[in-house]
Amino acid sequence: MEKEKVDCGFCGGKTELKFETLELLDGKVILKQQPYYKCKKCRKEFVSSEQMRETEKEINSFNVLRPIISTGRSLAITVPADLAKFYNLKKGENVRLIPESRHLLKVKIS
Repeated sequence: MEKEKVDCGFCGGKTELKFETLELLDGKVILKQQPYYKCKKCRKEFVSSEQMRETEKEINSFNVLRPIISTGRSLAITVPADLAKFYNLKKGENVRLIPESRHLLKVKIS
């Protein structure tokens, strides 16, 4: 639960809790009603560490679980249409697979 008012960490003034929609990646990811504080005295805006953790959780929850399928003698992972559109992927383009560890494989779009 957010505190309605906290003291400003910059000037000690009183703040008010506000909400704003954040657009990330040129508007491709939208986080609605993200809380922040605005000081009534110095007009600075800031977030608490708790607010930042919650926003980070929302950003990191953007993931998709896909099955590994067989195609010919190879294994494949399909990309959902909405992610293909998000990353502007086209049939025939190459991506780079980068092994980071036994449990982490990064995909880099060329």
